[in-house]
Amino acid sequence: MKTYFIPLPVFVAAATVAGSAWAGGCVGGNCYQRVTTPPVYGTVQEQVMVSPPRAVAYRTPAEYGEVVEQVVTRPARTYAREIPAVTQTVAEQVMVQPARKVWSVTRDVYGREIGCWVVQPATYTTQYRQVVVQPGRVIYETEPAEYATVRRPVQIRAAQTYYQSIPATYATQTREVMVQPGTDGWQPIGGGGGYPRPRQYLNW
Repeated sequence: MKTYFIPLPVFVAAATVAGSAWAGGCVGGNCYQRVTTPPVYGTVQEQVMVSPPRAVAYRTPAEYGEVVEQVVTRPARTYAREIPAVTQTVAEQVMVQPARKVWSVTRDVYGREIGCWVVQPATYTTQYRQVVVQPGRVIYETEPAEYATVRRPVQIRAAQTYYQSIPATYATQTREVMVQPGTDGWQPIGGGGGYPRPRQYLNW
């Protein structure tokens, strides 16, 4: 079932016009006839891909050669010899009590008490301690390594892969396309009548 929408304020008849435009008693512009036109087609030419682009791989093998080199048959060895530190006894003055002020009260020749601040010098003592004249150290004596000559294979050039790009191929293709779509609608016709006013939507 198709639903045709006819916008307001346009009014259409609710029945198909058969025969004459005046059959049934249509009045003036109140009657419509159905008009159908087929779609219009044409041909177009377009490029279509026949085969997509691709890559072809070419591989070259690795190349090898021989090298002569020295290898260690016995590694170098190191011996450690320890030399003790050299020390010496030194004497140094160490402060036992720092200088300070003390309040001293004495009597003069007249028997009066006289108070004053008296500075007492610092007192020291002699201490002896060991000091390092030359620190201990370790002397290392090395025995050299021993070598031998060997031959071994090496890779001169790694295997490689080359890619050759092959572009896509195209062909011209003709196909039919719709140039203008068909129409199916109602057109007013002259005449009179007594058809009732149609609804906004007509179902067929």
